[in-house]
Amino acid sequence: MTQYSTYSLVLREHIADLDPLIERWTSGHFLLTGAAQDEAGEFVGRLRELRADLASRIARPDLDGRTAPLVADGMTVR
Repeated sequence: MTQYSTYSLVLREHIADLDPLIERWTSGHFLLTGAAQDEAGEFVGRLRELRADLASRIARPDLDGRTAPLVADGMTVR
């Protein structure tokens, strides 16, 4: 397994951990009012931002091990 595929796998696992939390907090399972509802909304918003950030990292072309350069430059050898 390459470094790139490992990183991608870790990102996918983190996304899989976030999805149930987002679903639980947006499903209406919790009945919150007032400040608690506002805080929950901020919490869900932050979870969605984190999930979007992780998903965008997976989409980066340099995470695809097949497109990564096979020859190291002088800076990476040190």
